[in-house]
Amino acid sequence: MNLRSWTRKVIAVTLLLLGTLPVVVLLRVTGIHRIRHERARVSSNGRELAATISLPRWGSGPFPAIVVVHGSGPRRAQDQSMVWRNLVPEGMVVLTYDKPGVGESTGQFQEVRTDTSEQQLRAIAGDVLACLEVLRKHPLVDPTRVGLFGGSQAGWIIPLATDVQKDIPFSVILSGPATSYGMEMYYSSLTGEGLGPGSGLSTDEIEQRLNTYNGLVGYEPRPVLAGLQTPTLWLFGEQDISIPARRSATILRELQNQGAPFTVRVYPNGNHNLEDYATRKELSFWQDIVDWLRARQVLR
Repeated sequence: MNLRSWTRKVIAVTLLLLGTLPVVVLLRVTGIHRIRHERARVSSNGRELAATISLPRWGSGPFPAIVVVHGSGPRRAQDQSMVWRNLVPEGMVVLTYDKPGVGESTGQFQEVRTDTSEQQLRAIAGDVLACLEVLRKHPLVDPTRVGLFGGSQAGWIIPLATDVQKDIPFSVILSGPATSYGMEMYYSSLTGEGLGPGSGLSTDEIEQRLNTYNGLVGYEPRPVLAGLQTPTLWLFGEQDISIPARRSATILRELQNQGAPFTVRVYPNGNHNLEDYATRKELSFWQDIVDWLRARQVLR
């Protein structure tokens, strides 16, 4: 090979490496290559819950961690992938699980009903606490920095869990109701939740209807919320048509003024998924969560 051919090959290889370098760096910084997963089984109330523990690939810990609490419906661990995709790169361990009777978990799945809502929600809180104990014993987890994270129906479940296990250091709740179970169901019927025509009432008119609601109450969270000791970040979208976000935020701020360790943030244009209700563009809530966790020294 002559010098000219050799030089051309060196230049070509160099350019190829330079061209691919930004891609490699990007994967290391933001990609799923920074995350690894372990499978686990969690025993709870005679059932075996199939769980996935997502961990940072770098470092030896101990890391802070969260158990992800589902909303309503037959949810699986994989339905919460956005949580580990956003928080594991920040240095957190994330446990997600299949609900009883769903996916690889044993037991029977049951939708929560208004008349039995308190009993059912407390049972689900028991599943969450069983997952919490498994996570606290993981060799890469700091047991003093394990909290709870969830949205929607989890707004009832997480406070029930932290009411039982009072040493849980933090929780994060997205679009979680602070009203009674019955009132939330009534609110959803008035809005149609985007699945039906609803009542055709304006937001203010719906709020007036809530003032006169006299139907089934079901689980009433306010007594539990009033006694909570766990610092909790509550995030709401004011345009939420699934849960009464405006009323929930008002209740929580009243309790906050009475000493409850709550941080409440409402995104004026946000929907139930914390997206802009008009553009469906995701709001900046992940960064807000990370900032709050850092302020509380959960993330260091």
